[in-house]
Amino acid sequence: MDYFKVLEEVVNQQKKDEHVVAILTIGKTAKVKDFNYNHLNDVDLLIVFDSNRPFERQVEDIQGVPFDISYVSIFDLITQIESRSNIWVNMLMGASVYYSKNELIFGIIDRVKDIYLNGTVNLEQEDIDFIRFTLSHKLKDIKNRLDEPMNAKHLTQLLFQRILEDYYALHAIWFPNPKNLIEKLSLVSEPLCGMAKSYLSAWTLEEQLIIVENMLKWILEPFGGLLYDWKKGHYVIDK
Repeated sequence: MDYFKVLEEVVNQQKKDEHVVAILTIGKTAKVKDFNYNHLNDVDLLIVFDSNRPFERQVEDIQGVPFDISYVSIFDLITQIESRSNIWVNMLMGASVYYSKNELIFGIIDRVKDIYLNGTVNLEQEDIDFIRFTLSHKLKDIKNRLDEPMNAKHLTQLLFQRILEDYYALHAIWFPNPKNLIEKLSLVSEPLCGMAKSYLSAWTLEEQLIIVENMLKWILEPFGGLLYDWKKGHYVIDK
């Protein structure tokens, strides 16, 4: 089955709807060169409408080709972007315009690039200290549970993921799609990427815990290091 041929048929069918103003390829589909889509697990599309309608998603085979199609109104798209939705900003940063009825979608993508390059919100000192305190105590909690190896290993995995998320937050960088995390991490920080790869290659809890602790100390050192005490004062309990 020729994926490109079926893609063209799907696009042409969608273009018949007068309310469709843009069709974008997203994810790995947007990176395809020379119209060779047959190696993809599925063809990812974003269909944008000028009419107000609820967000919809379609995941199914069309003429033997797996498609994952999202349908969104341009009003909701702009709202998500201006609210700094991590999912939508990342999606559109990697998107490619396959069809456009007018220039509006290009303006939206330029706006996304501007938002992305300006980074996320710079954290206040209290937020930085909260991250230091939380991560420090998660590490301490794991060390106190080494007599429960299965639980400790699970908590170590959760801490590993949290460390990566908080690294991006501390540096006001957009957190990438988790499916592309390690690939993107190499572009952000080679040292952290190296430690992350070592963690993923480690087999034993002892090895993983040593690497996680080194990661934690490395990312927190510029912000004051580990923090175990929280002086009486405001505390965000729902974070």
